[in-house]
Order: sequence, then C-alpha cells, then structure tokens
Amino acid sequence: MPGKRRGVPAGQLARDYGVSLNQFSDEVIAMLARLDGEGAPGRSAAHRREICAAVSAAMTIALDASMLTPEERAQLQPMLHEVLTPFWNRHCASDADAAAYVSQRAEHYLSGRVTGSQVKSAVNIVGALIDALDVPPQRRDEFARTLSPAFAHRMVGDVYRLNDLRSRFGVELSLLAAMAAMLQVSVNYDPILRALRIS
Repeated sequence: MPGKRRGVPAGQLARDYGVSLNQFSDEVIAMLARLDGEGAPGRSAAHRREICAAVSAAMTIALDASMLTPEERAQLQPMLHEVLTPFWNRHCASDADAAAYVSQRAEHYLSGRVTGSQVKSAVNIVGALIDALDVPPQRRDEFARTLSPAFAHRMVGDVYRLNDLRSRFGVELSLLAAMAAMLQVSVNYDPILRALRIS
C-alpha cells in the first residue's frame, strides 16, 4: 500500500542498541580511568564486570520505561542478550562466564530502580557501582558527580530515542524469527554505527 509506514526490524534495533551500549560501557571505563588519575592500575576484571552489570541494568530500566509494548520488550530482550553476550564475555572480563555474571549481577543494580524516574534510578545505580568498585570515601562524591549525570543522560536519552523510533516507524516483530537466526552470525559493528543507531 503506497505511503504505508515501514517498521524498523527488531533485529536491527537490537543490534544498533547493543552496539551503543558497548560504546557506553567503554565510555564509563574511560571516565573511571580519568578519575583514577595517571599511574593508577587498570581496573580489574571484577571491576569491569561490575561496570557492565550496571550498564545492563540501565538498559533494562530504559526499555521498561519506554513505550515499547510488553510483547516488543519480551521479543527484544533475548535478541539484545545475543548481541551483548560476545561483548560482555570478551570485554568485561575476558572469560566465558562474564555474560552470565553480568546478567545475574544486573539484578543487584536494578534493586535501586525508582519507578518513573530514570534520573533517580541512575543515581542509585551509580551509588551501588561506587560501592562495588571500593571507591575511597573521600572520593565518592567526585565519582558520583561524574558518573551519575552520564548514566542519567544515557537512560533518559534511550527512553526518548526508543519512543521516537517506535512512534515514527514502529518495530517489525514479524521478522523476529529470521533476525534472531541472523544474530547467531558474527556482525561487523562499524557499518551498523554508521547506519541508524541509538547512541
């Protein structure tokens, strides 16, 4: 039918969103390196897993706060898991158990969720992350002032972009089976970053 709105394939949304979450994890790690200062040892594998779990919780809160229907969220979650698992395993701890730990540990960060407020939720996620990273008491405020706005901006921005994408284009759930199969194939993220993406 001419002029009919074409939806965004759910698989494309999952890949683009997953790639942008990978980038955000990298940004948080870079922020922490700047806060730690020159000469500080690199963050341990345990710390990287905590960062990834906090980012995973932020993603879940944003998805839940968006206008996506429960059916759309239920379909997107496993696809996002497929996109993110290789990254979590490789980047968050360089071991095959990292993704399982991240998924389980994200529940800890989700316990600080404040319904209806991504900003308050972000502050609580960052507070829990600062605890997990053993930030010295005298530096906690400095870390919170840097990390809380970054998480809040990310979560509020994600909700806005997801809602905008859904309202303008919709999400094509009819392609989920084919796209889920395609997610088993290794993807090159560079072209995806240049395409329509949520960042």
